[in-house]
Amino acid sequence: MEKEIQQANTSLDFYNMKAARIEDQLRFCSDQVQKLGEERFQKSVSLENTQKRLSDMRRSSHQAKESLEDSQFKIERSRAALLELQIEIERERFKKKRIEEELEVARRKVVLLQAKTEGNSMIERLQEELREYREILKCSICLDRPKEVVITKCYHLFCNPCVHKVTENRHRKCPVCAASFGANDVKPVYI
Repeated sequence: MEKEIQQANTSLDFYNMKAARIEDQLRFCSDQVQKLGEERFQKSVSLENTQKRLSDMRRSSHQAKESLEDSQFKIERSRAALLELQIEIERERFKKKRIEEELEVARRKVVLLQAKTEGNSMIERLQEELREYREILKCSICLDRPKEVVITKCYHLFCNPCVHKVTENRHRKCPVCAASFGANDVKPVYI
């Protein structure tokens, strides 16, 4: 019987050790559960903060998008206003050019009338006429070089450097009549 008691004690010790191990494992598992619970709580707090930041970023992004759209609208309005001003400037330049041409014609008429009233000789009249013809052959833009090229859209004549300056512009228009033309519409003329 002693052997059985000894075996039972050994068995009891074995089961006590097993129970102690299981209690250790249970404590370890319960510690793990507690740690996981704390981590879950921290992660949920972090998730809430991240969601708040995301919401703030969306709001900020929406405001930036509205601001960008507003700026783009203002830019488009400014471009339209600038284009209208450029068109108005071109009209004014054209009017100025016309007035200058009319003024030049009026000056020539005055000179011609003065010559007639003073009784200039035939040679002086011919010299004046020759000067007028030379003026006609001069470029109406620079009033210096002879006319060398024609714009075939409107048949106005100019010197090559002046037309070259006009063709370099984006809005190619005849300086006299404002007719639009391309680089292929400029042809040389031999006078």
